[in-house]
Amino acid sequence: MHTVQFRFLFRYFLIPMIVLWAFSASAQVTKKNSDQIYGFDPLLYNGRVYYFYPKPGTLGSQYLFNTFDEGGSITVRGVTFTNLVLNYDIYNQKLVLKYINAIGSNTLIEISFATLEKASLGGSNFEVVTDANSSSRLYQLIGNGNEKIMIYRSKELLMDNMKSNRNRYFSKGSKEMFLMTNDRLISFRNNRSFVKAFNISRQSFIKTYIHSQRINIKKASDQSMTGLINYCNTLSGS
Repeated sequence: MHTVQFRFLFRYFLIPMIVLWAFSASAQVTKKNSDQIYGFDPLLYNGRVYYFYPKPGTLGSQYLFNTFDEGGSITVRGVTFTNLVLNYDIYNQKLVLKYINAIGSNTLIEISFATLEKASLGGSNFEVVTDANSSSRLYQLIGNGNEKIMIYRSKELLMDNMKSNRNRYFSKGSKEMFLMTNDRLISFRNNRSFVKAFNISRQSFIKTYIHSQRINIKKASDQSMTGLINYCNTLSGS
């Protein structure tokens, strides 16, 4: 009888101890692996927890990309972090980082624009620009010369008035385009306003290039715009 009781008590205490040990070991391995990838560097992980879930029935998403990019990178105060999982919430204007925390759960945090310098995700490059009022915006960056094209992307959350249940939906992404020259942002919307953003001595050359390449700036791909701004940077004059 005593032997049976002893065995029962042994199992009663041993099994929880084994489970607890296994969980602890798993958490340590997860933390170790996460540390190897991310390092839990306070320079990177200094943002707020990201929390935004649209109401049930909302169509579309707040993000620029349909899925989180597996090969993103960011530069924070001169330090570059690679192999990050990122997406860009262009409705709330938040750059979102997803990572595995010390207990193995997915966590989303916002990367502060106050410390962020540039980012790369979804095959596109982005850069933070701060205006005279100390307001910071994240722009898609096209070109790598003295003059660059900067694109500000956004979405709206709209009400579908054509349906009886009045579903909400995210609009298609919209964009505002700027020429960055001499640390100034000059807005443009079409071929004509783009050409006028440059010094008059260069305008005829740029106009000829746009015509020869059949570029419609309102609809042009990033690749076409890259070729255009790179050409503009080869021209002399300011």
